[in-house]
Order: sequence, then structure tokens, then C-alpha cells
Amino acid sequence: MTETTEIQRSSSPLHAILSLIIPGAGQVFAGQIVRGISILAATLILGFLSIWTSAQRARFPDMGVSARIFVIVLLQCLALLALLLIVRYLILRSMQDDASADAASRGILGVGYIAIILIASRPIMDLAGHTPGMLEIYETTLLLAAASLAGLWLWQSNDAALLGAGNPAGSWTPAILVGTLLILSLGWSITGIDISKAISEFSDTQVILRRIVWPWRTAFEYDIDTVESQARIQAPCPPGAIGPEVNEPLVGEAWISVTPTCGDMTVSDNTGTTLGTELTITGGGFEPGQVVEVLWKNPIGNPFTPRGVGETEITISPDGTFVSSLNIPLALVADTAEGAQLHTLVIRQESNEVFTGRLSDQMNLALVGILESIMIGLMATFFGIILAFPVSFLAARNLMMPIMSKTGGVVGGFVGLVPGIWAAIIGTQYVISLFGGLEQAPIIIAIIMVILFLGLGGLGWRLGAWIISQLIEALPVSIGRGVIGFSFAALAATPGYLLGLGFSRGILSIPLSVEVAAVNEQTYAIIGAVILGVAGAAFGYFSGNEGEVSIGALVYAVTRTILNIVRSIEPIIWALVAVIWVGLGPFAGTIALTLHTIAALGKLYSESIESIDPGPIEALQATGANRLQTIVYAVVPQILPPFISFTIYRWDINVRMSTIIGAVGGGGIGFILIQWIRLFQYDAVGLGVWLIAVTVALLDFVSSNIRARYV
Repeated sequence: MTETTEIQRSSSPLHAILSLIIPGAGQVFAGQIVRGISILAATLILGFLSIWTSAQRARFPDMGVSARIFVIVLLQCLALLALLLIVRYLILRSMQDDASADAASRGILGVGYIAIILIASRPIMDLAGHTPGMLEIYETTLLLAAASLAGLWLWQSNDAALLGAGNPAGSWTPAILVGTLLILSLGWSITGIDISKAISEFSDTQVILRRIVWPWRTAFEYDIDTVESQARIQAPCPPGAIGPEVNEPLVGEAWISVTPTCGDMTVSDNTGTTLGTELTITGGGFEPGQVVEVLWKNPIGNPFTPRGVGETEITISPDGTFVSSLNIPLALVADTAEGAQLHTLVIRQESNEVFTGRLSDQMNLALVGILESIMIGLMATFFGIILAFPVSFLAARNLMMPIMSKTGGVVGGFVGLVPGIWAAIIGTQYVISLFGGLEQAPIIIAIIMVILFLGLGGLGWRLGAWIISQLIEALPVSIGRGVIGFSFAALAATPGYLLGLGFSRGILSIPLSVEVAAVNEQTYAIIGAVILGVAGAAFGYFSGNEGEVSIGALVYAVTRTILNIVRSIEPIIWALVAVIWVGLGPFAGTIALTLHTIAALGKLYSESIESIDPGPIEALQATGANRLQTIVYAVVPQILPPFISFTIYRWDINVRMSTIIGAVGGGGIGFILIQWIRLFQYDAVGLGVWLIAVTVALLDFVSSNIRARYV
């Protein structure tokens, strides 16, 4: 017995028509405002991307032609899909709403729809436009995008009909699938995927791949046994000259004999080329079956290959001898030369290479580069840990949110912070003068500077907060409120001034020219200062000295924002900045990776802190422990395992990243690799790739063992 399920859901034609005219309108009319707006936004965005991507000319696409053809194809696809839906409805109705048939028909409908679109693509495109217009678009991309958008359009119309009849909101799955298909079709076109070309032209990569996959001959030096034999020839040959003696054959070693040994050189002028005296060359004692090279040296010893006057490469016969001929080439002879001008004919044979076991220059460079990459990653991780660890506590919501301060304390803190920072600057300058300059002891001075700024700044904040709080409490309530309001107005006016200035120089300069925006920048800066100043004054006055400000929330928001911005910028961009800052080399790469590491580890560390068990914290706070004791004894023990895991993983990432940032001058193996690639030295490139792979594998092995031991 076949199990059947009756599928009866009411629908509203009015809502369907509304969404058919304007996508999402029916959903909005049915009370699903967010759903309707989302559908409208998605339809508009996907439609615009389809039209833009379908335009043939990438830089200056003809959007009008593309849009017109796209709309026509879209209407054809809507009509075709509607027809198929009607056929499906009639078939299912005759089958008494069988649930299994309904599910199967959905798949058949989708496959059949795409198949018909592809089969009938030519007639569809012929109805959409003329040949010149078609030259302006990518037909396949436009066709698939229009077919996908038609499916989305009819889905949302049906969705509106069901919502309008009071049915619950349906699943987004069909829309997601259709939208994914549309985006994939656009992505296929944008990325220029050509599978047939990739398959047919893969053989072209074999030369490079073989050299990269197995580059080990390049890793070592080889000695080449070279055998040379020479003969002397006089040219030009003045009357009465007989030239040098003819070489006699030798036993047990290579020899050549040239006749005659005196003749005239080849002459080339506007009328043509006159070949020089023809020489007969015989030789023996060479390695049978090998090729020898013919060289010519002028009277001052400069060698060259005499092309165009005879054989320059000769194959030795099985008995080790050869016979060849050569016309005396054109060779430079100084006009001031005196006496007989003796040239040298050289026959050179290079025998088999001999393995020496010495590393080649390329291998030495690659080893130095990979060592630099490892050290760049290590130093970036080290500095990143030192700076990310304290920053992570400032970016932890559960630790920062409870930190509150009275309004008077906040005012006093900022007031006291100014002299504290000023004292730290004076102290740092004094320390620098004691050491004789920053370059004499940069690390020690940097440590002292951090201590001075944190210590004196924190001391100034605390003293200022206590003094101002006491003064405000001693004043009448109304006057105290006024003082707090004025102080908050002054504090808020500074960032307001900067925001107004930034608005004028940044946002306002987009529609207007920079010069026009600069004319009124002070006006906007003052407006920004006034707006935030008034808001700060109102907040301070109505809060009074008893009001509280979430200092922790402010610090948390600022820290998180900075970490997100720094982390969102890729290390290769930071490397470009660092190269301009400190020049080419591994130091620039270390700075780039350190900045990104601080942001990345700061986020990971802070999320680990936010996920700790609050029980130990509450227990210590119940005993009267202060904030520092709570962090040391309740927070740190819980976060050490994930901190170690994240740190080791980041070191692995930094080593791999250091091979990339070298491409822009950040040092390491990447800097050497990019040079080899530009010089087409693919064997050397293979050495670098192999060293990177081995290094990453070793680091993964080491880090896995460390995590297994400590995490």
C-alpha cells in the first residue's frame, strides 16, 4: 500500500502578484518586513552583479546593452519556469498529491529547467538581441545568472503567497541554493575558469614542474673535467710569412694540427663578406662520441665563438679523432699593433661532471633565507606574546565590564594623567641622555620608558582621581555638578574636534574637492567639539559625583576596535609599510608580523579569558582579594593551556607568513624566491620550496609534541 500525504496549503494571489512585481513586497504587506526587505536587497544586488559581470568589456562595460539583454532573458526564463511549474502542478494533481512524487518532481523540475535553458540557449539569446549587442556580453554567464534569478524571483513570489494566507514562514534553503548557483555562475566568469585549457595545456608546465619537484642537482657543486688543445695562426699573413710551426700529433693526450698556419682574416664591408683563408683542422686524443667546442682568441687573448665561417661544434669519431675546416674569422686587431699578429684556435671538450659534495651558492642562499624566515617568525611571536598578553586582559569583556568609576574620579584621572605622562616624557629624555642616545641601549631604554609611562601615568591617574573627588565632595552639590559637567565637556570636546576635522578632511572631501573641504574644516571641527562637548556636559551635570562611568567598557571597546583594524590588514601590507619605515630586510618582516601577531593573539587570548570558569574568580573575590590577586590566582591558571596552544600555532603561522612577506622586501626565503622566479631559475626555486616544506613539517611535528606535553 502506497502511503500518501495530502498537501493542502492555502495561498494569497494578491501577495504573490505584489512580490512578482516588486520582490519582497508581498512579504512586507504580510507583515514580514525584515524578510521582505532582505529579499528585495538580495534580488537587487544579485541582479546588478549579474548585469555587471555579464558585460564583456571589463574596464568600461556597456551596462545599458547588458541590462537590456539581461531583462529580456530574465523574462523568458520566468515564462519558461512558470510553464514548467504549471505542468508539474497538473501532473501532481492527477496523482492525488503523492508526497514522494512531490519530492521527486522538485528535483526533476530543477534538472529539467537547467537542461532546457542550456539546450535552448541559442534561441533564447537570439530573441534577446542582435549580433552587435551580443558582442558586448558574456552570453553563458548572462543566461545562467538570469535563469538562477528567475528561480529566486518565483520562489519569493510563492513565499509571499503562503505568508499572505497566514502560513508560517518557510525555509530559506531554496533561496540559498538558487542564490549560490547564481553566485557560482558569476564567479566562474569573473575568475575566467577554463577547464579545457587547463587540461590541454597542462603539459606546458612539465618543464618547470620537473625542475621544481626535483632540484637537488642544483643544491651541490660539480667539477667539470675540461680538455683543451690549441694551435697558433698568424693573420694577416704578410708576403714572405710562413706562420707558426704546425703541431705534431701526440700520444696519450689531446692534440690538434692546423694547416696552413698563416692566412688572411674574413673581411666584411658594404659590398659583402669575403671569407678568410680556409684552415684544415685535424685532431685526436679526445673522448669518443663527445662534442668539442671551437673557440677563437684574438692576439690579445679575447675568446669568442667564430660563427658563420665553419663548424663550431664537432662530434668526435669512435677512435677519438676528427677532421674539420674553418675560415679565419674576422677578429679585432688594434691599428697600432706591431709585429706578427698571432691568433689562437682552441678546441675544448668538457667531460662528465664530478660530484664534489660542496653546497652550491643557491643552496647556501636558500639555507640562509630559511633560517631568516624561522628567526623572523620566532622574533615576531616573541614580541607578539609580550605585547598581546597584557592587551588581551584589556580586551576581555568579563574582566573589563565590571570596572566602574565615579564621574569625579574619571575627571580627576584624566587631569592627573596629563602631568603623569609629562613626567614620564621628561624621565625618558633624561634616561636617554644618561646612556648617550637611544641607539646606545635601545632595549634597556625601551623597558625603562614603558615602566615610566605605566607607573607615572597610573600614579597620576590615581592621585588626580582622589584629589578631584575630595574637592568635588567638599563643594556644594550644584557647584560640584557644574564642575563635573564642565570637565566632561572639556574631555568630550577634544575627540569631538578631531572627529569634525576628520569628517571634513575625509568624508566631506569625497563629494567635494580637497581644497573646498579644507576651507571649512575648522568650522566642522568646532561643530564636532560643540556637539560632543554639550553631550559630555549634560552627562556630567546630571550624573553628579555619585554617578558612575564604565571605564572598563570604554577601554574594552577601544582595545577591541584597534585589534580588529590591525588584524584585518594583511601582513604583506604591513611589510610594505615596514619596508618604507626601516628599509629592506628581515627587520621589516619582523615588524610586520609582530603587528599582526599582537592583534591575532590579543583576540585569541581575550576570547580564552572570556570563556574561563567564573567560579574561582568569585571565590577569591569573596575572600577580599584585589583585582591583581584575582587575575594571578584565578585567571592565569585557567588560561595557560590555551595560551600555549595559541602561541605555538601562531609561531607556525608566522614562519609560513615570513616566506610570503619576503616577496615585498621583508627578508627571509621569500625575498630570495621572488628574485629566482624573476630570473627563471626554477631549479633554485625548487630548493626554496623544498626547504619551506621541510621546515613547516618539522615545526608541525615539534609544535604537536609541545601541545601534547603542556596543553
